[in-house]
Amino acid sequence: MTEIAKEIIRQQVNYFIPGQKGWPEHVGNCISAEICPICGFNLYSYQRIATKGSREPIKYGCPNCEWQGQAQS
Repeated sequence: MTEIAKEIIRQQVNYFIPGQKGWPEHVGNCISAEICPICGFNLYSYQRIATKGSREPIKYGCPNCEWQGQAQS
């Protein structure tokens, strides 16, 4: 994703709150841009290996505000 698109999404962070109409779309856009939907900080991703070698969905977290989410498949 280009830096311009990331900056536009980062500016929208203060306009959405959890549960508000449009929040799920905002979270999806933020995860795509690897930006925290709460504070605008860069996200990290991780994937745990569950039992018998299967993998859980990729999860994302914010080191700044400790938000955690999961990408929808």
